[in-house]
Amino acid sequence: MFETILVPVDGSADSWIAADQAIEIAKEENAKIAGLFVVDTRVAEVPYAVPTDPDLPGVDYMMIEGFQDIEKDLRERGQQVLEDLKNRCLKAGVSCQSELVEGIVEKEIIEWAKDSDLVVMGKRGLGAKWAGLLLGSTLEAVVRHSPKPVLATHHSPRAMRRILIAFDGSERAWDALRIVAHWGAEQKRDVVLLTVDDGREERTKIHEKAADYLTRLGIGFKDLLLTGHVAEVILRTAEEEKCDLIALGAYGHSKFIEILFGSTVDDVLHGAQTPVLITR
Repeated sequence: MFETILVPVDGSADSWIAADQAIEIAKEENAKIAGLFVVDTRVAEVPYAVPTDPDLPGVDYMMIEGFQDIEKDLRERGQQVLEDLKNRCLKAGVSCQSELVEGIVEKEIIEWAKDSDLVVMGKRGLGAKWAGLLLGSTLEAVVRHSPKPVLATHHSPRAMRRILIAFDGSERAWDALRIVAHWGAEQKRDVVLLTVDDGREERTKIHEKAADYLTRLGIGFKDLLLTGHVAEVILRTAEEEKCDLIALGAYGHSKFIEILFGSTVDDVLHGAQTPVLITR
């Protein structure tokens, strides 16, 4: 199912956890790792307010040199990080290719995701923070716009033995279900099928379709149809069922409403104590 796994790394602890998770998946899938380090031009570039033409009056040469040093340091760091990633892959017997590029981090990740089958990222990179609904982290931006599934790892490594699939009947939820079914069949992982009835529409038939799909594939699963606030039920169930991964489709309802008021995906990403797989 997965041939190329994109791993954006920046040297942070969370990015190495993501890399290790990606390597484990690559070993199972006989896939290759595509490592990516982005020299963020927003950090490395000289602000427009600083004159850069040496013939202009008032040029602060020390400031210009300072920004040049930042870019040099970022490049050197990126080369070392990618070399470390290659060594980890080599030790695990996994093929690895890597690229160091310049640009806006989330835009480069999204662009490189087009040639991959899965993106694996840490929840927090160097200096990243959750910044509200409209100005979120790199991860949030990638989740919203990545053309391929995104696996957001947690702050500590964990084996994926038991998977919760939160199914709402949307096209993206079916994509998530197919991935979970693949892992359930090929890797013999336990599956928990959850549909949450939030009172907005009838969910029983939707849930039955997903259950029938898994049954026809011969995949055993725990069957749960619960009521309540969707994100809260997903998070509570993942904890009660001791799941190691939550899988769900992104933005199955009105994108406009979710951009303004948040979404189930945002709430689950913020609150999950496990890795989260999002298909979009």
